[in-house]
Amino acid sequence: MVEWWNGIGAILDFTNPAARDWFQSHLRQLRHKYGISSFKFDAGETSYLPKQFSTFRPLSDPSIWSRRYTEMAIPFYELAEVRVGYQSQNISCFFRIIDRDSVWGYELGLKSLIPTVLTISMLGYPFISADMIGGNFLPNKTDGAVEIPDRELYIRWLELSAFMPSMQFSIPPWLYDKEVVEIAQKFTELHESLVAPLLLELAGEVTDTGDPIIRPIWWISPRDEATHRIDSQFLIGDTLMVAPVLEMGKQERDVYLPAGKWRSYKGELFEKTPVLLTDYPVDLDEVAYFLWVS
Repeated sequence: MVEWWNGIGAILDFTNPAARDWFQSHLRQLRHKYGISSFKFDAGETSYLPKQFSTFRPLSDPSIWSRRYTEMAIPFYELAEVRVGYQSQNISCFFRIIDRDSVWGYELGLKSLIPTVLTISMLGYPFISADMIGGNFLPNKTDGAVEIPDRELYIRWLELSAFMPSMQFSIPPWLYDKEVVEIAQKFTELHESLVAPLLLELAGEVTDTGDPIIRPIWWISPRDEATHRIDSQFLIGDTLMVAPVLEMGKQERDVYLPAGKWRSYKGELFEKTPVLLTDYPVDLDEVAYFLWVS
């Protein structure tokens, strides 16, 4: 028995085929009985293993237990989400980054999303979930009341998530107001019409090239030193560059365009590049993104 965030629980030994098959069979029964599309496989880190443990098959590295956990999810891979991976790049699940807090900064906040996603992407995990929109806002420990994240933070988080491989809602937009609902609708539609087709195209190339889907700016301009210092912009493939607003109270941001011809979401054409666009205006219901023309 071990302690976890919901109290005390037991750990299944996924190195044991019988335990794995037993667990999978129960998941299949749930899926069939209730029409469940798939499952979210939370935790799985070795930190939850007891200090003294033994497994059905001896482990040369405790992290292999985490790999066996992710392998258990393979039959449900089409829509499954896992939170842990160890040498699991060949498993086509959504790999979710560790829980974020409902804050703006780099310490597990909104600003940490892009660096974290880029790191995981470069490690060979192409299908990434950037955690819940708005962050992991927890109930008040005193009275159990649930407060929702800051409105502006929620909107900016939503806008960034629209350009990730998946969008995960836990806090629904209608807990705010009509404008937030309209912004949510706008960006889920943009994800479906612009982002998803490109993601699907790139997904077909992953097994052939091994290239990441979400890419750092330096990927297309590796000799440009400025691109190596940017942690608030990213690429989807080589042709769609995204520069979300990550600062509280801001409706503008600096945007760096590497060499090439770029067209903005507003229709502007930028040919004299590389160039730094200072204080580029971005309204609350916008994300600055640019399509590579040539």
